[in-house]
Amino acid sequence: IDSLVNKALEIEDKRAKNIILNRFGLKSPKRRTLASLGEEYSLTRERVRQIEAATLKTVKERIKDEKHSLAFLELVESYLETVAKLRRSDMLAKDIAIMAGRTDADSPIFENKLNFLARVFDRPYVVDANQETHTFWHIDDGVRKTALKLVEKLLKTKEHNFEKYLESIIAEHKLPESTILNYLSISKRFGVGPYGHMGADHWLHVNPKTVRDRAYLVLKQADTPMHFREIADSVNEMSDR
Repeated sequence: IDSLVNKALEIEDKRAKNIILNRFGLKSPKRRTLASLGEEYSLTRERVRQIEAATLKTVKERIKDEKHSLAFLELVESYLETVAKLRRSDMLAKDIAIMAGRTDADSPIFENKLNFLARVFDRPYVVDANQETHTFWHIDDGVRKTALKLVEKLLKTKEHNFEKYLESIIAEHKLPESTILNYLSISKRFGVGPYGHMGADHWLHVNPKTVRDRAYLVLKQADTPMHFREIADSVNEMSDR
């Protein structure tokens, strides 16, 4: 993967190369916006976007027939087949790093490199993060739509009971629990509470926001009378977690 990225970055135009490096976070984890690069080079956002698109097209033509290119696409697409054709980007990067025996499994730059290569080849599909979802990969648009439907149903469910939610999804979509959890992981609104309860972030037992919420959750979890000091200690421990 590193050698393929290095080959892709053999870009003669220094400005174009710098735009690619910064847009995809290939040297620093932070990815820069079109606007910030436009200010640096006294260009409009649209012009920076055009340079980026043209450079990616040139890079693709140069490396598409490389043996490492074919190996990369085969590796990632076969991996996605094993995880129900969709995976959150950071989780995918960690899995790929472990499969490749790399020591940088948690490196955001390694994740950025994978995203860059996917953008160069236009496959697999990468959906950039927004206010509601993390960046994620997929190889089937129907799967993407299903994942988003599952997230929407979770956020709209009135009964804050994750087990019942799972039962309804399994019955409706005939999906295994592991696949449902994988699809839900793309949502920034899906979480795990201090006692391991899963659900939407507006559910009290997933995201207790006040001391009263935490005290209620402590008592509910204990299911027995507790001394005030015990409750306070448990609430403090929950806050630390």
